[in-house]
This record gives sequence, structure tokens and C-alpha cells, in this order.
Amino acid sequence: MTILENKAIQISIKNLKDKLRHWQYPFFSLLLPIMFTVMFYFMFGSEEDPTGRTGFDYGFPGMITYAVGIGVMNAAIMFAQEKNSGMLDRLDTMPTGRKNMFLGSLMSESLFLILQIAIMFIIGYAILGLYFENPLALFFGFLVAVLFGISSVGLGIIIASISKTVEIANAFSLLIFMVLIFISGSLFPFESPIVYFTPPYWAKQIFLQLTVLGDGLNDNLYNSSLIGAGAETIPITLLGGLLIVVVYTTIFILIGILVFQKKTSF
Repeated sequence: MTILENKAIQISIKNLKDKLRHWQYPFFSLLLPIMFTVMFYFMFGSEEDPTGRTGFDYGFPGMITYAVGIGVMNAAIMFAQEKNSGMLDRLDTMPTGRKNMFLGSLMSESLFLILQIAIMFIIGYAILGLYFENPLALFFGFLVAVLFGISSVGLGIIIASISKTVEIANAFSLLIFMVLIFISGSLFPFESPIVYFTPPYWAKQIFLQLTVLGDGLNDNLYNSSLIGAGAETIPITLLGGLLIVVVYTTIFILIGILVFQKKTSF
């Protein structure tokens, strides 16, 4: 293991310890999607369609996307705190510098996101007994959620880098996150071509069709969650949608690296 990798791991461990010491914010950031999940379950989880699935079986992938998308705010706040604490200025004087900070923070935020997804899976599929096609489909859905989570971390880094204070980063990330979640149709069906320009739509729709419908990567995506009630297919397959999620993730991470590595005074 190189010194660079070791430093990044040390920073990752330090960030995770910080989260444990300041557990209130991570706890409440996860509590909100859990509350929505339970509430929507009692609202839409009883009436079954001819296939035996309930409305919330179709809606839960959106709740997963919502829970994972909170990574935008968590990452933005964490990076803004590090920036305002003077940590970046100190790293600029060290040989390993900001690259370790970025890699370590990316690892710690990704691990936290994986924990969030696992908790949501336990609540939805183990406790509430929501429908999924098979364990393999659920596993691939989990990977899609993680990939979307990493893109959320990248977007959070970008927001933190252009924000002057932690408060601005928090407010700006909340605004961006909520707008993207709602116009993507993740929480409620949103019939507009604008959904195709939002990362949450692709993650949610791929997750939905893999885990609930049992579609394969060569099947076409639907334009919304209203499967069997007005949704129509689009000329893009699940594999194509997955590539779009990969592109979004790559772009956000690369831009995040560029703005994070840029040595500016704040």
C-alpha cells in the first residue's frame, strides 16, 4: 500500500469518526426518508394490482433514490466544514495535499451511503415485506443505488467548493437536491421531458424495472413509475440508462476533483 493510499484511508477513518461524534445530523438525514417510507407504506401499501404488487412496491425505488440523494447535502456540508476549518490550507503545504483529502472523503461518504442504502433495504424488504423480483435483481438494484450515491457525493463536492460558508453549502445543496428529486419523478410521477435531464430519474427507473418488474438490461425504460397506468416506453434500454448514470457520476466526480484541487482563497 502506498503512502498516498494510506493517508487517504486515514482521512476516511477520521471522517467516519467525526460522523460518529456528531451523529445527530447523519441520524436526522436518514430519519426523514424512513419516516416518508413508513407513511407512504400505510398510504399506498395495501391495494394490490392484478399482478399482486401494491402502489408502494412501485414507489419504494423512489424512496431509495431520495435517501441516497441526501448524500448531496452530507457531502456538501462535510467538505464545506473542512474548507472553512483551514484544513485545505494546511494540506496545501503537505506533499500528499488535497488529493488525499478528496479520496479519503469520497471513501468515507461512500461507506456512509452504503450504510444508508442497507438500512433502507432492511426496512423496505425485510420489515415491510415489499416486493422484489429475485435476490440477484435486488443486488443489481443495490449497485445502481451506490453508483447514484457516488454521483451525489460528486455534486456535493462541487456545491461545497463554490460556497463561502457551511450555511450556504447546506442551503444550496438542499435546494438542488429537492428540485432534482421532485422534477425527476422519484417521489411523485412527473410527466415531463425534463425528467430525462435529472440523474435521479435514471437511477430510480433502472432500480424499479430491475427489482420490481424483473426487466433485463436490454428492455426499454419507461417514462415514469406509472407502470400499467399510462407509462410508455422510451427508445433507451436499461443498459443505456445505466451508462447515463455512469456518465453523470464520472462528470460530477471529475468536476469535483477539478474545483477541489483548485487552490483558491476562501
